[in-house]
Amino acid sequence: MTQLMPSAKYTILLIAFFLLSACGGGSSNDSGRPSLGSLTPTESTGSIVPILDSDSIEIYGDIELKAQGAGGFAIIPKSAYQIEEIKWLQTAGATLPFLASNSQTIGFDVPSSGNYAIQAQVKLQGESEYSTYDISFSALDAGQTTNIRLDHSVSELGKVSLHLGIPAGKTISSIEWQQLAGPQVNSFEQSDAYLFFDAPSVVHDAIIKFQAQVSYSDGTTGTDDVFITVKNVNFNETGLFYSNNFIVSSDMFSANSSSPFKDAIEQCIYNNQIPSTPICSFDDLPLIGTSTNGNTPSVEQILDRTLVSHEWMAERFKNYLENSSAGVDMRNLLRGVTGVVISYDVRPSFYWAATGAIYLDANNFWQSPAERDTLNDVPDYRTDFGSELQFQMLWRYTKNNDYYPSGRYLKQSRESRSFSDLEASISWLMYHELAHANDFFPSTVWSNINPNTTPLAYYNENGTNSDILDQQYPLRSNEMHALAQVRYRNETPTATQKSYQGDDIKQFFEPDIAPSFYAYLTTREDFAVLFERYMMLYRLDSEADVAISDSQSSNDYGITWGQRNRITDTNLADRAVFVVSRVYPDLQGVRSSLNELPQPILMNTSQGWFSNINISPSTEATQRSKFNNKQQVNLQEQFIIDSNRDSQLGLLNHP
Repeated sequence: MTQLMPSAKYTILLIAFFLLSACGGGSSNDSGRPSLGSLTPTESTGSIVPILDSDSIEIYGDIELKAQGAGGFAIIPKSAYQIEEIKWLQTAGATLPFLASNSQTIGFDVPSSGNYAIQAQVKLQGESEYSTYDISFSALDAGQTTNIRLDHSVSELGKVSLHLGIPAGKTISSIEWQQLAGPQVNSFEQSDAYLFFDAPSVVHDAIIKFQAQVSYSDGTTGTDDVFITVKNVNFNETGLFYSNNFIVSSDMFSANSSSPFKDAIEQCIYNNQIPSTPICSFDDLPLIGTSTNGNTPSVEQILDRTLVSHEWMAERFKNYLENSSAGVDMRNLLRGVTGVVISYDVRPSFYWAATGAIYLDANNFWQSPAERDTLNDVPDYRTDFGSELQFQMLWRYTKNNDYYPSGRYLKQSRESRSFSDLEASISWLMYHELAHANDFFPSTVWSNINPNTTPLAYYNENGTNSDILDQQYPLRSNEMHALAQVRYRNETPTATQKSYQGDDIKQFFEPDIAPSFYAYLTTREDFAVLFERYMMLYRLDSEADVAISDSQSSNDYGITWGQRNRITDTNLADRAVFVVSRVYPDLQGVRSSLNELPQPILMNTSQGWFSNINISPSTEATQRSKFNNKQQVNLQEQFIIDSNRDSQLGLLNHP
């Protein structure tokens, strides 16, 4: 397939603003994002018989399932028809957790043995009424089960991930994956209990069936099947997303079905038809701050601007905004966006000035294991970037000398995530992305923007505060700037760069005024990380660690240098004050707070990264007293202080 690229001007914009780590990766091939597959349809590997066949649709699935097993059903329109809307309802049996009730495909776990009945209400394009289809199935006790999660729908060429759930106490000896039916998947990659592949191109909606055969170390075996609906999609091949190697889910919908902005957010910020030069103006979809005349928006006003791929994502977002101690911050910062997208196929998260919207990876929002099953587990495509470098820059958030979030949730364990850990997972991400949004569209411009202009046109005619930051307080290390391009953009390292050890990096990084390695990627990222680190410490008492390592031994990473609370280093003070005051002018006393917040602490280089977790002198009680005098946002709001987190090594999931 010929790769169609945007004009030079827009290539520059996309490279700068398809933001890495807390943000999305680069947008053009030179930034490393994998190219899409061919639009040429593939041969079928075999046929499959539907369980229901009408004049207009076919329904696929299994009518005999196992208790505690995974199941699903899929609806495929016949070639002369298109589906406009679907509603799945359960009419009999123990409650089934439908988490994609508006999709052509539903997947679920069967809680117990017995008889079940569900109903599919289908509205075809051009019809005014729904047609109703009833499905009955039974579930038998089968002891421990092997489950592939999850039956679901995907756009053609979209990325698919399947996860094999195994019985408690079992250890996998081998797994054999096989495609049984449907358009041929050209290649797939297996990683432990995961299977990854790109959906093939299709001329009309089609079903793919995969099977996993598992051998366990105790000599037992297990088998399960899964259905994937591949949806035929009308792409704008020169459009904003497709030409930058993005496939957008066609199952997106407004979090609030009665939103006055429903049509605008569905048409303007996340679909496969948006042109490379977006045509939606601020008159079509204004900034939230413009619509509220600069006042704090309500949670409902935020949800009016939110697109989701699954209903539970809207519920979690609403709960976060209502109950997080950072909730009012986020409502105020969201004034700088046109809309919010939360989807299973956004990975990694990003802000895009072309639409004025933020795009959030739903992995930050799940709370139950069933919700987690609906997410795409395809690894961040930048995982191996900079693999030839001999050093690593490690990061994490901590709180009260523990990881933040504090929980560690293995997928096989099927645990629910606490709200405090959910709060931690969402907060750093949104502080970062909303720093970008308010860099491009700060509060000083909301009332003066010409409604007839587009976000992209406005940006091209105006500067950003991050540009001013770079002019007034530039980062000094050319070496770190160049290394960031290797690590985050996949540029080829020089022989000198490949020879750098931890001691070399310490000489470049420690005396400079960057909050993190990621800040060297672009001035936009420098700006956003400064804001994120300040707000996480100020609002959530969460201290950020950064360290340099060139070794791993005894299950720990040896460190050459490391520091906690670099954001309160006096050398970074002017930069932090500059950024926070421009992103969030409602917040008062930023400079004085830098002296009251926990100060920088150097790590003990005789110990490893994990061993350096317990280095803050203050206990939770004394630290809390320190924060009692913090300046609050100038609003009549009560803040709930409740948070905790487990951090991973996180080399790519965060700057």
